[in-house]
Amino acid sequence: MNIKGIIQKNFKYFFFFFSYLRFKIFVLILLSLLVGLLDGFGLALFIPLFQVAVDDSSSQSNPELGQMDFLLDFMNSIGFSLSISNILLFMTILFISKGVFKFWDSYYKVSLQIFFVKKLRFQMLRGLENVSYQNFVGMDAGRIQNTLSAEVYKVTASFISYFNTLQYAVLLVVYMGLAFFSNWQFAILVSIGGFISNLFFKMLFRRTEAASISISNKGHHFQSFLIQAVQHFKYLKATSYFRRYKRKLIDQIDEIENLQQRIGLYNSLLNGLREPIVLVIVILVILIQVNLLGGALASILLSLMFFYRALNYVISVQSSWQTFISQFGGIVSSTEIIELFEKGEEEIKGSSDFGKLDSIVLTDVAFGFQDGAEILSNIDLTINKNETIAFVGPSGSGKTTLVNLIVGLFDQVGGEIHVNGLSRSSVNMLELRSRVGYITQEPVIFNDSIFNNVTFWAEKSPTNLAQFWKAIEMANLVEFVNELPEGEEMILGDNGVKASGGQKQRISIARELYKEVEIIVFDEATSALDSDSEKIIQENINSLQGKYTIILIAHRLSTIKNVDKIYLIDKGRIKSSGDFEQLFSSDVNFRRMVQLQEF
Repeated sequence: MNIKGIIQKNFKYFFFFFSYLRFKIFVLILLSLLVGLLDGFGLALFIPLFQVAVDDSSSQSNPELGQMDFLLDFMNSIGFSLSISNILLFMTILFISKGVFKFWDSYYKVSLQIFFVKKLRFQMLRGLENVSYQNFVGMDAGRIQNTLSAEVYKVTASFISYFNTLQYAVLLVVYMGLAFFSNWQFAILVSIGGFISNLFFKMLFRRTEAASISISNKGHHFQSFLIQAVQHFKYLKATSYFRRYKRKLIDQIDEIENLQQRIGLYNSLLNGLREPIVLVIVILVILIQVNLLGGALASILLSLMFFYRALNYVISVQSSWQTFISQFGGIVSSTEIIELFEKGEEEIKGSSDFGKLDSIVLTDVAFGFQDGAEILSNIDLTINKNETIAFVGPSGSGKTTLVNLIVGLFDQVGGEIHVNGLSRSSVNMLELRSRVGYITQEPVIFNDSIFNNVTFWAEKSPTNLAQFWKAIEMANLVEFVNELPEGEEMILGDNGVKASGGQKQRISIARELYKEVEIIVFDEATSALDSDSEKIIQENINSLQGKYTIILIAHRLSTIKNVDKIYLIDKGRIKSSGDFEQLFSSDVNFRRMVQLQEF
């Protein structure tokens, strides 16, 4: 392994945070270094302070200070004689300076934490926004949600623990350096003992890291099962399947908590053993220094004081590092999801200036996912401005996939798609989609007011309010909204629970009309509605014909009698096309579909 590889392996966590914070990290390290040095210098002055207090004539060098006697030389050079008052004054200056730098050190770390978390969250949101729908459909929704919510909090906690560790490590190095400076022989012996004890702690760190990663992975699975439990709650409740499904959630909870308990065991071992081990090492070294090497206790007094100070930071470093490792899985999950988003990022190119939508033409278009068989093939069709077309066919025939191709959610693997005569590769897809309205079988309703659902949280200005009521009127919702005590400010509840199916569909239609789109897609928008609601939605669609380009994916064929053109899709191919009467008379499959729905 080359030097670069060794550095990356041993400093991988540092490089992770450095990628977000850059050289701001070194400012934090410098502040910690200054805090440690000022504290150490202040502590060192206790030795001459005690000596002067006992003997006023002690004004020259102090051998007990070792190499630290430069502090006394500095005091003499600036005119400070070695008196109790002068030493106390100099110590006061040092400790006040330490307090100032300690304040900036703490405040700067909080600022870095806020900066880091915001940058990480923004990066994830940008990644989610920019990932192509074609790649998104192959991703695990539970993993995405768990990472963007729970795992981000783990990363925040790991940030705090890591930089506490970094700061404690800097202070530890400072005090160790001062200890070496005052008595290097004693310091070497303690360092050897510390290295031996660290081998035991390193084993605990490795096991904690592995358990942390496993917890994050189990969390993804749990979140995925939980999302499905909420989404399918009605079915699970109505069929009494929830009890059986709950078993899957319980299994995940048990596995996660068992791992948490294992991490708790490692933390307990660390908390219980680290201080006794370090103290035993220091005691053994003192005995060796005094009894075997014949050194005087006074000669190691300052070094011992620095080591006592360092002992606190040894414990703090190990405690913070153990906490960091226990949250390490959050960093792994966040890094993996960012890489996943980047790998699936949609390439947006082309010009946004292609005028009003006049036509979309598909020529010999084919589509299939990379890991599967071809879904669509030999698709030829033309959609003209303000034309209403419908796609019909059995389930799984490729109707929705074809619409996804038309509106730019999928990219074809063969053939050509042209918008206004321009190759779609030269068209900006964000601009194209901004002109598309999409109404699905399950309406998209947010847990907010009717106004915010329709306007997508636009400011409630007179202009926007007038446009809102215009969309409400076109969607036949005026009577419904006016009868509500709160009017347009009524909160619809989670998934629009306070509105009926037909009302939710009309709110979805109003949202697209407010957006002033050019193409409106109805993806089996009436198939889940009762007859009265279906009739109202059908009247909405009829009133929009000729004003918008409308694409219908139809399950109930009675809803497409008045469209301009119908395409019968079967096994990924267009089998026939024409208006309702033409297909009914010429295509036996279409006629059979119509007859099966007649009573």
